[in-house]
Amino acid sequence: MKIQLLCVFLVQFAFSATAQDSLLKSKPAQESYPVRKLVTIQKEYYGNSNYKLSSKDDVQKGEGEFSGERLKISALFPVYEKNNFKLSAGANYTRTSFSYYGKEAPDALYNKGKTAKDDFDALFSAGYQNTLWGKPIFYNATVIMGSSNFFNIKKLSGSLSSSLVLKRGAATFSTLGLYVNLDRSTILPFFPVYSYWHKFTNSLWEIDLVLPQRVMARRSGVLGGWLSTGVELTNNSFFLKQDAEGQYRAGNYEWISNEINSYAGYEHLLGKNFLLGIKGGYRNALTTRLIKVNDNFNDYKSRTKIASAFFNMNVSYVIPNSKRKKK
Repeated sequence: MKIQLLCVFLVQFAFSATAQDSLLKSKPAQESYPVRKLVTIQKEYYGNSNYKLSSKDDVQKGEGEFSGERLKISALFPVYEKNNFKLSAGANYTRTSFSYYGKEAPDALYNKGKTAKDDFDALFSAGYQNTLWGKPIFYNATVIMGSSNFFNIKKLSGSLSSSLVLKRGAATFSTLGLYVNLDRSTILPFFPVYSYWHKFTNSLWEIDLVLPQRVMARRSGVLGGWLSTGVELTNNSFFLKQDAEGQYRAGNYEWISNEINSYAGYEHLLGKNFLLGIKGGYRNALTTRLIKVNDNFNDYKSRTKIASAFFNMNVSYVIPNSKRKKK
């Protein structure tokens, strides 16, 4: 499971259905950008990246270059809601395909190859809203099941979070909270989360940040859509199966990559419910490690670093702000 990590949420921050997603529903109606995305389909292409594969003992195990593409389909739906209690369910499908040209040892010959990996994550989330010091506070617990084909569960993890609304107004919205990741392979088991949204007076610009996950500036009214630029932390992973004793112990493994992406993008609302978008930029991996499922983040088998340009196309089914229920 991706959530996934240095970024606030693995297969994706909104997809994790944490307290931050609930808080976004409370933004004022005059904010035109649709923040609630029920279904999102993304296709991403990334360019050539050189790599050197090393073990935990700094023994070089291979080198070369690779490029690839990634298809992501994610969905999050409310299942039950009564008073201040809410249940949600979601799913995330990822197909990662890449081509490589490399060698497995310093004195080996280079060879070409292609491979593709499928991953399916399902989640169930429970949220509760209350008040603390006269301000709204949101609590959330999420269970995440990771697999390669939906039926064969390879990993079970989860998260706990809480977010306190510091300020809520027509032009400014901010929260402060705590996120606890119940996945042993994450970089940080817990960390504070701060969000801040502000629309500048007499301006089409707004700033939208969720620390430590993203910092973004967005401008409306550009060809009838939104132009944005920013930096975000992302997490991508896929499972590998070691069937017999060999280079590693038999069992399930996971390549986990925590990346920082700098980008510029454009989004346009088609009709009332479909948001089309493109974005491109440069990605640079902070860590990319092969870890046995449920092992500690520092107990990895191999590591590398990647960096390349990327291009993303996406479409989302959204709920317009004017039709969302306000609390």
